Order: sequence, then C-alpha cells, then structure tokens
Amino acid sequence: MTWQVEYQRKACYQSLSHGITIETILRYGGLETSCNAKVDTGAEVCLFERSVADTLDIEVENGYRERFSTLAGGVVGYAHPIELETVGLRFQTYVYFAESYSIRRSLLGRQGWLQLVRFGLDDYRSELYLSANS
Repeated sequence: MTWQVEYQRKACYQSLSHGITIETILRYGGLETSCNAKVDTGAEVCLFERSVADTLDIEVENGYRERFSTLAGGVVGYAHPIELETVGLRFQTYVYFAESYSIRRSLLGRQGWLQLVRFGLDDYRSELYLSANS
C-alpha cells in the first residue's frame, strides 16, 4: 500500500552541519529577528536561546516557567506567545526561551512547531518539506 502526501514548501539544508538546521524568524511586539534552529522531533517544545528573547525585548521571566529534562541535565524555559516563521510558513504559537545564557542552541520541537506542520524529510538529498497542518 502506498500514500501520496503533498507539501507547500521545500527547503534544502546543509548536510555537513550537525543536525538539520533551518532559518527561523520570530516576531513579537513589532520586532523581528532570525536565527538558525535545529529540527528536533524528540524535543517536547520549541526552545530558543535567551539572546533571541533579548533581541525581541521579551522579559523572559514574565512567561510561564517550566523545567525540562535533557540528556545533559535540566533546563528552565519560559513560554511566550510569538509569531514563528519557517520556510515561508507563519504561525501564531507559544515557544520557550531559555532562562540561562549558557544554552547556545535553538530547537524546533513538537509543541509550538512540529504539531502545526506536515513534515517530510529526504535526508539523502538534504531536503525538508513542509505544509501547514490543517
């Protein structure tokens, strides 16, 4: 049995970098910034570096606080509503910003991104496919 799935967008990523990294645009309160974020299907939420929140003038500790377990220990993040754009698709969503400046990676996880998209991957060709989940 076969299934056919259609996607609205396609992006190529650098196959030689660690992980699958895509440009991500965040908007909040009339401000906008972009960063590179790792696609992480095992991450529970989207978690961004503290410096990204600073660029958007977000008071990180005013968000909903949650502690996450990672392979390297615990991480505290604070949720905030933002507009998130990846590969030309825009979403109103909640993401977390790290409490600590020592977190030096941004992740696109399940809640806040992956549940909002239809996601396809051809790692051999370094191609990522996305559509808005309707």
